[in-house]
Amino acid sequence: MELYISDLDGTLLNHEHRVSETSAAIINGLIENRGLNFSVATARNIGTGFDKIAPLRLRTPVSFMNGVFIYEQNDPKPLSVIPLPAAQAEILLKEAKKVGASPMFYSLNNRTDKIELQYADLNFPARREFYEARKNSVYKQFIRADDYVFRDECTPVYINFLEEYDVLLRVQPIIESLPDINSVFYFDPVLRAWYLESFSAKAGKAAGAKTIAEMIGADRIVCFGDNENDRSMFEIADECYAAANADEPIKAIADGVIGSCSEDGVAKFLLHRFSQTDCLKTRD
Repeated sequence: MELYISDLDGTLLNHEHRVSETSAAIINGLIENRGLNFSVATARNIGTGFDKIAPLRLRTPVSFMNGVFIYEQNDPKPLSVIPLPAAQAEILLKEAKKVGASPMFYSLNNRTDKIELQYADLNFPARREFYEARKNSVYKQFIRADDYVFRDECTPVYINFLEEYDVLLRVQPIIESLPDINSVFYFDPVLRAWYLESFSAKAGKAAGAKTIAEMIGADRIVCFGDNENDRSMFEIADECYAAANADEPIKAIADGVIGSCSEDGVAKFLLHRFSQTDCLKTRD
């Protein structure tokens, strides 16, 4: 059994940051009529992620926040959570402030299943834009805090940095010195800014894809992506494909290049793949 799993922004979502009607019709039709096992793997959390995948009728779990969370579509109670080690998270928050960074610290409230995001300021334009786009989410609570708080009812899961590039260069060595924390450093085309995400070394898009494959009993993974945070998933997949608009380093490690995100590249690849399968069955 195969699991097909796609990144969202820049891959499944078009340049308007949505699943097109064409992509939704193709993928939903393949799920319904061909038994396609389709999922998504994204750095987004459910605050924006559930809205983005709403046109799809998925039957498999989905991976959010770089594999930290696995959910059923539209169910805010996670199936799986990979915590950020609290002791090392405290070190990262403290040391990052010393080099001029303003972290965004995510925790899961275990009572409400909501994400609590603590932040110190919104002085950087991309950080302000990030906040404005998400502040009214029913799945997330923003908390202004000069000192980051670890509360008993909350599980730390993520620390993000939206900063000037040179500030992120000062933060990255701090993360690299913490053995139980992993990171992804890349340019975010949605926010048009450099982004540094940190999470448990046990997480990542690769871990999320593997977990979903195990949940549904899939023994092969076929994935799609466009950016550096898709690399780990590409490295463990049986097949990996880059969107035509993908970064060149991701294209270089892909098994092939498909249509761009605004050309319904993922959906048309799947339609062709399943049409070819039908042709082979007919010949047999």
